[in-house]
Amino acid sequence: MMMLGHNRLRACLMASLTIIVAALLSSLPTVSASQECLQIREEYDLRSLARNDNVFLIVYDDETAHVQKNICNKLRLHDISGKKIGPNGSATIFAHLEVTATTRNFASTLNVGQFPSFLFISAGIDDTSKYSDHITIYKQDSDVLDTAAFSDFARKHVGFSPLGNDVFTIIFFDSVASRFVSYGNASGLNRLKQKGLALLVKFATLVGYKEPFKSIGKLYNRAFAMSLEYGIEYCSRHVVRMENNLQSGNLTPAEYHELQQKIAILKSFSQPKTLTAEDDKKIYTHVALHIGLIVAALILILLPADRNSEEDEEPFDTPVIAKVIDDK
Repeated sequence: MMMLGHNRLRACLMASLTIIVAALLSSLPTVSASQECLQIREEYDLRSLARNDNVFLIVYDDETAHVQKNICNKLRLHDISGKKIGPNGSATIFAHLEVTATTRNFASTLNVGQFPSFLFISAGIDDTSKYSDHITIYKQDSDVLDTAAFSDFARKHVGFSPLGNDVFTIIFFDSVASRFVSYGNASGLNRLKQKGLALLVKFATLVGYKEPFKSIGKLYNRAFAMSLEYGIEYCSRHVVRMENNLQSGNLTPAEYHELQQKIAILKSFSQPKTLTAEDDKKIYTHVALHIGLIVAALILILLPADRNSEEDEEPFDTPVIAKVIDDK
């Protein structure tokens, strides 16, 4: 009976661990806010999108598909929250159209002369509107994309460049940093809360192994550790110093990018965002899941292993040898 109870408890713990790990993986913090590139398959799709919103359209063929993938991948990785409203006051949707035998005629109505082509289509298109009244085409002089000129075109019409600069932040960690900073240079219970938040981020980075999550997670961990050791003002002081280094002009492109990445993360501490109830809910949920994972793992480790000793055998499992009694 005791062995049966151990087996059931072990099975329940294994099931609990599986559920907790699955929950942690499904709620793994994402790198920056995401912006999807919608695929345009026919004219109806484009007119529907451009009815109320601006559309930034990438038109490409099979040979230039890599350009579209590169730009759309960067959009998925960059935080563009608050940047989607164009100068005309309407939101901008990013989309792509692949020119094939099926879509070639539709592409020609957009007055596309080469691939890839980039079109800004202003909002307000209906079933009778002419594309020429709404489309602005980025014109390039060669087959090689001039990234500086393209970025200027995008900023003029969209408000930012979709090429970005490969500087990332992790939204959930930014929320944790904001809650961490809110306690100030704390002591007592609030100090323990700060250490718990720093530990939460460290555990979360153990779950995420892909780049850029892994390397960026290390920078967050260092920022938490340094803030605990040298005070909340640590990040603000280093932001000022690093921004001065950026303006020195003596950096290689790799060094310049590295400083930009560090500054972006340190600003999560020096310029914390205002947390919403939903942000706090996510933090508490992650705390509960991690505590549950640790507790279940410890119980599973400390639980005695199954033993098939003689003490666990039922009395009737041991054969009884009959003895012959001599009658005298």
